[in-house]
Amino acid sequence: MRWVRYIAIAIVNGFGVVIGIIWVAVPTTVAQPSLNYQLALSGRPSEGENPQSLSELYKLRDRLKVQLDNLAKTSDSAPFPAELWQSAIHRQQSQTLTQQLQSVQSQIQIEERAKYNWDDAAKLAAKAVEIGRTSNHSSATWEESQRLWQLAINTLRLIPHDSFLADGAIDKTIEYQGNLSVATYEMQVARSVEKIRAEEEEIRERARKEQEKKEFARREIERKEQEKKDLARKELERQEFQRQELVRKEVERQESARKELERQEFEKQELARKELERQEFQRQELARKELERQELARKEVERQELERQELARQELERQELARQELARQELERQELERNQQATTQPTPESTATPTLTPVTPAASPPNFFFAGDTNRDGQINEQDEAGKEQWSLSKGALILFNDRNNDRGKIPTWKQTKVMVPRRAAMLSQVNLTLSENFKTSQLFITADSIASPHISVFQKTGEGWQPVDISGAKPLVFSTNIVLGVEAKQFADRNWNGTVNLKATAQNNGQEIASTTIQMGVSPWMIAPNTAPVTEVQVSDRGAVNSEFISQLKQAVEPTGAKVKILQGDRTWMQDTQKNGFVQLPEESEIRQFNVALKSNSEPEKNPPVKSTQDRDLKVVKIGNPRSLDPVSQWSDGYGNLQVTPPIPGHAMGRVYYGNSGNSSFNPEVLDFIQAQRIQGPPVDIDTSWLLTRQVDEIINFIPTQTPGQYVMAIASPEAGVKLLEELEGRGYGDVTINRGLSTQTTVSAALKNRALIQHNLYLQNQKLNPIIEKLKREFLLGDDQIIQVPVMFGYSGYAWWPNMVNSVPVNGKLLVSNPRGPMIEGVDYTQERLRQLLLPAGVSVSFLDDRYYQELKGNVQSATNTVRKPEDQPFWQSLPNNY
Repeated sequence: MRWVRYIAIAIVNGFGVVIGIIWVAVPTTVAQPSLNYQLALSGRPSEGENPQSLSELYKLRDRLKVQLDNLAKTSDSAPFPAELWQSAIHRQQSQTLTQQLQSVQSQIQIEERAKYNWDDAAKLAAKAVEIGRTSNHSSATWEESQRLWQLAINTLRLIPHDSFLADGAIDKTIEYQGNLSVATYEMQVARSVEKIRAEEEEIRERARKEQEKKEFARREIERKEQEKKDLARKELERQEFQRQELVRKEVERQESARKELERQEFEKQELARKELERQEFQRQELARKELERQELARKEVERQELERQELARQELERQELARQELARQELERQELERNQQATTQPTPESTATPTLTPVTPAASPPNFFFAGDTNRDGQINEQDEAGKEQWSLSKGALILFNDRNNDRGKIPTWKQTKVMVPRRAAMLSQVNLTLSENFKTSQLFITADSIASPHISVFQKTGEGWQPVDISGAKPLVFSTNIVLGVEAKQFADRNWNGTVNLKATAQNNGQEIASTTIQMGVSPWMIAPNTAPVTEVQVSDRGAVNSEFISQLKQAVEPTGAKVKILQGDRTWMQDTQKNGFVQLPEESEIRQFNVALKSNSEPEKNPPVKSTQDRDLKVVKIGNPRSLDPVSQWSDGYGNLQVTPPIPGHAMGRVYYGNSGNSSFNPEVLDFIQAQRIQGPPVDIDTSWLLTRQVDEIINFIPTQTPGQYVMAIASPEAGVKLLEELEGRGYGDVTINRGLSTQTTVSAALKNRALIQHNLYLQNQKLNPIIEKLKREFLLGDDQIIQVPVMFGYSGYAWWPNMVNSVPVNGKLLVSNPRGPMIEGVDYTQERLRQLLLPAGVSVSFLDDRYYQELKGNVQSATNTVRKPEDQPFWQSLPNNY
């Protein structure tokens, strides 16, 4: 049947072109090595000992070797010499088996060589198929495929005709011959296509060169024409230049004349300005000297007043000692007379009943106890005797300020002569006067020193309630052996009064003083809670639709922290400026009593009624000083956003106040004197804010608590960081990205950087303003570099924040409420917001960005638009101070 297969090969070769046209990629199974000779022969039946596969040859070879070994063993193990015919038979069998074994081994070699050729042909066919699958067919790839198919066919032809694989090799040769024909056809087609493409490319190249030739000729004509026009234009330009030169010289002559006139006018104005400056300097110098003279006069008056008071005190003490001495002598005289009468005229009654011992003019503690809560433990007992005569911030009985006017009266409480019954007894500081029965017939008086008398009120607790006490010494107390007094202050310590009062309790018999003792008390100082203190309430003004979204976001951020949001109606857009919320402390037996007290702004009182907190333990909202007439540039200087306090720092356990100083018009001096008079958060530190539009320090400085209790960082505005942020964005290819999105200052990064005046202005602010401020803050507040965070900010020429100011933010119970800076959106993230998060990441601060676009257009931000009521630390201020502070 082999001749039939060769005929098939011829037919395939004859119709290769037809097969190639309809041929697609050869299936991978055609050339897989798995079509081995075993599959080709697996269908053949086995005929006895005639092997049909290589494995059967291996078995037959092994069986022949065993038979030879057995035959050899049989002849060697025979007990008797074999007969000659038996030896001949064994030899014949051995030769037969040996020949068969040689024949089988020869056949095995043939089959192994055939299998090797079969596998090698399959590998070549697989490579040819892989080449045929490539998408980019060229004549070279098809030529390579043709070569591989030819090698595969030649390799199959090396298989011997007497091999088991001979028939399979013929079948594969037919198959590969067809593939060879297809590859040959495709190669010819590819060559034809490439030839056609080459011819087309040659035609296009000739056409291009022809077109270039025509274009060159056209350009040459245009060039010559342009040269003619240029010559004409240059001639016109020369003529025009000559004309303009004549005009320029005339203009220069006129300009020189004008500048000369301007120079002369400027010199005249400069002389006038210098004269005005000289006169102004002289006026200021005279005013300064007058102020110094007045200050010296005031100090001299104060010194004389102190000397007068000291002389008066000494005179009073001398008179007191004289009165006591006269009273003692009078009592001794009366006692002597009674003893003489008892000796000369004895009676039964006198001998049976002992004579009563008169009350001696002694101030012994068991008989005449007068004290307040000197040691501030919430109790009044014998332990409060020690040190009761000398008051300090760290020791001595405290008095609460209680303004009865409720901010309505025009006359300060301390100037009113009528004393009213206390509205809230809880506001009174208790003083006990405990007497023995020996004083039952005595009159008891409470007096205060002349300086403090107008500033305090004293009440006595009776069966009819709290009754006013006459502290002038004209009217006695209602007698009791256990007298309870309540003392309140009509004002805080200020520039005119240091806040202390000397209260004297006196017992008199027949107009003679028989016992007395004095205690010194002081007003509990007003303090500002720092930003590190917990927030109980956030206050904001409802401005209608323009800030409704801001209020909504504010509530979403604040309420989860446990604080409340109080929404107020009215014209108070800038809640931070209207009042400064503070507190006072008073000791109790089981806890520290804390009262919220706010300083109310004096500016436009009709537009700024006091904001009462929702907290139950509020005390008062008070005013300090009088309204000032400020120029429009400094109109916001007295806003309470310009008065801030640090967290506890070394040397200032309750923090230290700082404020903005605008040069010509600083923060209200009366309020600063008030802070200084409290003697606990001062002396205030002034910060240069003359370059800011609002002149307020909260625009550039903010203290932010970290996750670690008692630790904080200081955020400070950095124009340099703002410029670097823009440069960084442009360097990364984001120059066309929008910044200040949706604001009146909206622009792009590149446009902002091209505004060199704006960039130079901000760099000037950093070098000349912010850097000196940072050094001063480090020196005054003992800050380290690791506690300072420079926040990217840029300022306009008039000193307003060019994009929403992230420094003007509000810490609320572990969360920081920050203005949305509307920075560039990079991959869906606000780049400026992300920069602040990275800066605050080491501090562990959680940030909530609020949409304060309404306030930004009015040149303010989150902190300016809100106010907070904070709960101070439970530790009393006097435990944070050194003794006798």
